[in-house]
Amino acid sequence: MVLIPTARSTYSMFMQVPSGCYCIVQRFGKDIGEMAPGLKVLPSFYRIAYIVSKQSCTYDAPVLNCPTSDDVRVSVDVVLVFAVNDPSKFIYRLGAKNFDDFLSGTVDEAIRMLVRKEDHKTVYALRGERADHMLKLLNDKFLESGVRFTQVKISSVRLPDALDNCVETTTKLEKAMERLKRQNSYEKLQIKLENEMAIEQIGRTKEQTLVAESGVKRRAELEFEQRSVKAEEDGRVSLIESEGQAEAQLVTVNAELKRIEYKKEKFIDSKGHCILEIAEAATAAAEVRIQADMEEEQAVIQAIAAEDGMKQEAVIIKTEAKIEGQAYTLLAKRRKHDLDLREKAILQDLATKGNFNLIGTSGDKMIEAMMKGQFDKSRV
Repeated sequence: MVLIPTARSTYSMFMQVPSGCYCIVQRFGKDIGEMAPGLKVLPSFYRIAYIVSKQSCTYDAPVLNCPTSDDVRVSVDVVLVFAVNDPSKFIYRLGAKNFDDFLSGTVDEAIRMLVRKEDHKTVYALRGERADHMLKLLNDKFLESGVRFTQVKISSVRLPDALDNCVETTTKLEKAMERLKRQNSYEKLQIKLENEMAIEQIGRTKEQTLVAESGVKRRAELEFEQRSVKAEEDGRVSLIESEGQAEAQLVTVNAELKRIEYKKEKFIDSKGHCILEIAEAATAAAEVRIQADMEEEQAVIQAIAAEDGMKQEAVIIKTEAKIEGQAYTLLAKRRKHDLDLREKAILQDLATKGNFNLIGTSGDKMIEAMMKGQFDKSRV
């Protein structure tokens, strides 16, 4: 960093000033500043007293046993990059030896202050470019020393071996726990997606079954209505027929009665033959009327019984349809659950045994389906 050339010969008239460095010249031992490079014609009482490098220099400053905020002793390695920008101040005010001592003490103090603000969990974060305020501190302290610091970097931070092993073990365990949590979350998501797919499949099957059962129910209702209408029509027809037969018999009986009355009026004798015929005709008419009423009542009862039987049959059909709908709901849920489990199994086989290139949109869809546990129907 600093060179002190040997003294010139008394008879020397030429002095070679090298380039690429600072050359501080003295005349009779008194400093006259820097001199430009090249061959100079000067007497021997001119001499190059010091040669200072212009290049940036690297300084490694290890600091041992720095206490953290929780009183853990750590070792820190600091790398400094500096360059001499004023060789006269550097040589005559500080000097290379004093510079080394002063720099070592300053870096040690700054690092200890920096480490003291951290605990053993965060002290590793100091590695890298986290020492900008330290760079400003060094430049302020060496402002009048002719040195300019351009970079300060903490290259390594070392905890005690026992604590370092514990931290490493803790980190591994935390990573393992995090991996298990992610796996657990994936499994929970997979189960949730399977259940959702099962529920969706059951819902679709339920809707299909409800539509089918609704058709069966509607058909049964129509058949019931048709049977009810037919039974009512049959009852009305039977009633009308019975009434017609009764009226016809009544007309016949009335006609016979009139005939007998007419015969009584025209052919009455002393023995009472006409009175007997009239009585017989009235009795026959009464029997015919009673028989017609009984047939009419029987027809009405049969029609009502037929109607009630059809209504009961329709109620039975409705009840059976309702029971089948309830049973189908449970069966639909189970079918949806089985279908979702099958889809998850297919995705698991693809994820574990699939040997193919996942490139482009198809690959993205496949990876997304494996992560979610189901195929995205909206993008299919």
